[in-house]
Amino acid sequence: MRDPLRPFVPQYHGLVTRGEHCYIRLEDLLSSLEKPVIMDCKMGVRTYQEEELIKARQAKATLRGDMYQKMMKEDPAAPSAEEHAQRGVTKCRYLQWRDTTSSTSTLGLRIEGIMMENGSIQRDFRKIVTIAQVTEALLFFTRSHLNTLKAYHSK
Repeated sequence: MRDPLRPFVPQYHGLVTRGEHCYIRLEDLLSSLEKPVIMDCKMGVRTYQEEELIKARQAKATLRGDMYQKMMKEDPAAPSAEEHAQRGVTKCRYLQWRDTTSSTSTLGLRIEGIMMENGSIQRDFRKIVTIAQVTEALLFFTRSHLNTLKAYHSK
């Protein structure tokens, strides 16, 4: 049986070590395209693993100032009084908050960004929460080509 997702999943080519860092090597699915338009989507109703929650409850989780700043930029009222005092949030707390303030928990996907064929990057999708807003972003992505949008929907 042929896997219908195969054309969309990169082939694994092993591990590569560069200095202290180890990376996976994956097939470049875009190499045959001249000017690809790329959409980065997070799929699923949450973007963290259950193990992360368990680990965060068992140990003193590291406070992240960078994630606190991201949260503050979007909604200064989102951090608790304790988080404001610490000027930090845990990664787990940030990811849970991020999922509940986006389409992740309600629609099972979140659009992170789009790179257009000219190389420009759009990242202003944080406030997308409804199916109508997702559809509008997909129309932007496909340049309002309804046949392309229908093809995505059928897969």
